[in-house]
Amino acid sequence: MERTYSVCCGVDVGKSSHHFAAIIPATGELVFDGKVEQSESGIRDALLSVSLFGSPVVVVDQPGNMAALLFAVCDDMGIAKGFITPRAMSQAIEMYGGDIKTDAHDALVIAEVSSSLPKLVKPVSEKSALYLRLSALMSYDRELTLESTRATNRLHDLLLSVSPALEAHLEGKRVQSNFSLMVLSRYGGPAGLKKAGRGNVRRWLGSRKGMGEAALRRLDDLFEAIGRQSVTIAGSEYVEELIKQEASFLLTVLASRKKVAESRDELLSQMPEARLLMSLPGLGAVTCATFLAEVGDISRFPNASKLASYAGLAPKVRQSGKTIHSVTKPRGGNRRLKRVLVLSAGKSVQFCEESRAYYERKRSEGHSYGSCMMALARRRLNVMYAMLRDGTAYEKQNG
Repeated sequence: MERTYSVCCGVDVGKSSHHFAAIIPATGELVFDGKVEQSESGIRDALLSVSLFGSPVVVVDQPGNMAALLFAVCDDMGIAKGFITPRAMSQAIEMYGGDIKTDAHDALVIAEVSSSLPKLVKPVSEKSALYLRLSALMSYDRELTLESTRATNRLHDLLLSVSPALEAHLEGKRVQSNFSLMVLSRYGGPAGLKKAGRGNVRRWLGSRKGMGEAALRRLDDLFEAIGRQSVTIAGSEYVEELIKQEASFLLTVLASRKKVAESRDELLSQMPEARLLMSLPGLGAVTCATFLAEVGDISRFPNASKLASYAGLAPKVRQSGKTIHSVTKPRGGNRRLKRVLVLSAGKSVQFCEESRAYYERKRSEGHSYGSCMMALARRRLNVMYAMLRDGTAYEKQNG
């Protein structure tokens, strides 16, 4: 950041509280050092205290969801805000005592770096705000995904306890269909369906929006499945009530995921870099959104190698002079980013001739499937970095 501020306030952000450390660059004096509650009043009081010593800039190392309220209060108070890139922060921690890892120490390091090396501080812009919103949205979607998986598993267990044939008929994600969940949330299971009768269920289903002839045929198949069992399992009446509740809950979760997907697509439409990334074969909206949410502004990374290291796709090399002692497999890094890049690489083999040719060549050289996917993910990451750096869409290579 070009402007010089009277006070540099480093903040180590946390879920329930932050740690503030404020330094006056001109003197190096530490004028504020303390834990601050993650609340508007707590943050506002701390910023007012810091502001007594002059015009401050608030700097964090993680401009993600946990910093959202902090940034909002800064905006309301007219206080500048910025962040330090992960690499710069890592180097700074080593410089200021790599063996110390506390919230207070990290906040002090951020303040020291902001004070002595202001060029390392990146401003939080409108573009940064989009990344924050996208990050929050994808984080929420991950929670919904986990919840839908848990609810689906619970529903399968309940169905299995009253009718193995019905559970098998709705195997896997078939139970997540709108048809299945609407029927189960209203009628429960075999007993409820038989009591209502096929005719009544058909009439009710026919009155529901989006339920046409295909749904009615599926209903016939469902009644055929429950007809394979004539005995009633003990306790099934109670279990079928639980089935209704679980199916209703899963309907709500899946509806929320649909709304999240719509919001995600709306956000991506506001980001030119999303259009560039999705021109790459095998890279869809989910991968694109996850990538942008985890990476943020590509200018944070000076080159593709640094980005690969952050993503956990760069092998670790031990070298002295011109002698390479060892090369180990990529480890660590951002696991979510690494996972989505490897999955995207797998899809690209199906949709991209270049990726398929590269994969087949690596396999013919004797490399394992996993190694090939890692290598392809790294190769595609290099392309993605170049696309974002140069502002160009993907173009198929000739020859």
